[in-house]
Amino acid sequence: DSLANGDLKCKLKQGNTQLVHRVHELEEQLKDQESRADQTLEEETHRHRETYCKMERDKNTDIELLSNRVQQLEEENGEMKLNVCKLKSQTEKLDQEKQRMTDRLEDTSLRLKDEMDLYRKMMDKLWQNRHEFQKEREAMQELIEDLRRELEHLQLFKLGSEAGQGAGLSEYNAKTREIEMEHEVKRLKQENFKLRDQNDDLNSQILSLSLYEAKNLFACHTKAQSLAAEIDNASRDELVDALKEQECVNLRLRQYMDKIILAILDHNPSILEIKSNS
Repeated sequence: DSLANGDLKCKLKQGNTQLVHRVHELEEQLKDQESRADQTLEEETHRHRETYCKMERDKNTDIELLSNRVQQLEEENGEMKLNVCKLKSQTEKLDQEKQRMTDRLEDTSLRLKDEMDLYRKMMDKLWQNRHEFQKEREAMQELIEDLRRELEHLQLFKLGSEAGQGAGLSEYNAKTREIEMEHEVKRLKQENFKLRDQNDDLNSQILSLSLYEAKNLFACHTKAQSLAAEIDNASRDELVDALKEQECVNLRLRQYMDKIILAILDHNPSILEIKSNS
């Protein structure tokens, strides 16, 4: 029994020694694991701290950028408010200028209409006087023919008087009448030729003034009237161009009428006389 107990004690002692070694090993492993865990925790803490600091820096940078952007937007907003006030003032001035130009364009249109009415009246009177002139010319031609026939009759009477006897006073009267009629025929012929030349020259002058230009003036007047009707929708530049064109048309029409009047005054001023019955 004592031998068995000794063996048992020995085995227990060996087992206990092994257990102590095992405990020591486990303690060492535990220390190593705790050391590694502490190191890992320290590394993770350091990494998280750096990440946090970076996020803080980024946040501060973003806040600074946003603050600068807000300040910039506030400054731009202030400038825009000033620009809005300026644009409003400019718009009011442009509206006033547009109204002045509109009134001026309407006034110019009215003056152009008066000029065109005067031009039409002058042309009507010109053609009317030309027609009357043609009638007077035809009447003068008939008078010349009558005088020529009467002169031939007197010449025949003269021949008869020379063939008869006692011509005396009758022959003298016939001779005198013949001379007077010859002078009258000659004068009427010269006057007829002169009137015909004046009429031809006047027609040439009128044609040379270009009726095509007159049609263009009427066309420009129609265009100006069309723009005046749409003036509420016209831009400032369109109004300026229309006003310049209207004034140019007025000037061209005035010059055109002056040329016609000068041509008439040079050849037959009586055409421009205002008769009492007109």
